[in-house]
Amino acid sequence: MNSTWSRISLFFFLTIAILGSLIRAFPFANIPVQYRHIVHAHSHVAFQGWIYTLMLLFLTNLFLSKEQIKSRKYPLQFKLTIPIILGILIAFMLQGYAFYSILFSTIFQLLNYWFIFSFFRDTKHLKNTNNISIRFVRAGLWLGLFSTLAPWAIGILSAKGFANTEPYHSAIYFFLHFQYNGWFLFVAIGLLFKCLEQAQIDYDNQKAKYFFLLFTTAVIPAYALSLLGMSYSNYVIIPAVIAAILQLGALVFFVQLMQAVHNQWLAKKSLWIKLFLYTSFASFIVKIGLQFLSIFPALELYAFGSRYLIMAYIHLSLIGVISFFFIGLLLDLNWIKIGRLSKIGSALLLIGFALSELILVVIGFGLSMLPKLLLIFSILMAIGILLLLLSPSNTSKS
Repeated sequence: MNSTWSRISLFFFLTIAILGSLIRAFPFANIPVQYRHIVHAHSHVAFQGWIYTLMLLFLTNLFLSKEQIKSRKYPLQFKLTIPIILGILIAFMLQGYAFYSILFSTIFQLLNYWFIFSFFRDTKHLKNTNNISIRFVRAGLWLGLFSTLAPWAIGILSAKGFANTEPYHSAIYFFLHFQYNGWFLFVAIGLLFKCLEQAQIDYDNQKAKYFFLLFTTAVIPAYALSLLGMSYSNYVIIPAVIAAILQLGALVFFVQLMQAVHNQWLAKKSLWIKLFLYTSFASFIVKIGLQFLSIFPALELYAFGSRYLIMAYIHLSLIGVISFFFIGLLLDLNWIKIGRLSKIGSALLLIGFALSELILVVIGFGLSMLPKLLLIFSILMAIGILLLLLSPSNTSKS
């Protein structure tokens, strides 16, 4: 797989940053596209264009041999996926949820299945090893498959006239949960452990197993955490509490593991790699902490009643945890070389994210309305991603 194809992933990251800026520009400008269409395009390209394509590149390059990559036609899978994602982007921008956007999304899902089952076959011999990395990755791919049950349920509920009801929104939350709390997060953690294994870092394998066991056990009941704002929250509170406690226990083992390997591995990295990885780990800790706090009824109004706080949490998960870890990995693999452009871009992206999160929280708690600042910081992030995209890279192929 050609490492420079990660530029395509970065292009999609830039695209969603521009779309995010357009969303925040709506109160101040006459934009000739429907608001909901931009929102749908923004979310779909974030999942399918930015995160999925980069995961495909990372997983094949780090876990598979050149022979496996060639024989299973992974480069063809990647090349077929790109025009489909462009079709998804254009279709959602022009018509929202309609025939062509659903058609392109369905084709994407079929390509996604092809990749997942190909990867399962090519890593079958690794699943019984002691390597925690492949356990997390394979669990993540199973969760990704599980999440694809939701679109079918959403379609059926819409056809039966249940659109915008609690069951309909529950199906959407099911999809979102098992995407960004499931396969995106699990694959990212698997890639982290793969980096440790490749660097021959001596981490406590027993603690890693406990972390995997607790986190995997928690992921299905953790779906209940997304339903606590519903009218039937009393019926899901027990699995929600169990999941929150299990995740907190898993977090303890994760922190201990990272502290133990810090001097062996992370401390030796470039400042810019450390900034992204530290931010990702800190975001992960805050994310688990917020999920634990959401089980307390006194905080329900804040956790589920403010779309700004919900947006801040989603951005914390998708940008703070997942995207920043991926950018740190891009820098560590030298797919983006650390130079003047990448340093300035990284600084703008990190600062824009931190300030955007701060403003979302301030608005969410009703302390002030600062939509213009949100727009400015969104543009700042977009400029940062553009500079990363324009930065030199390693042009190696496999």
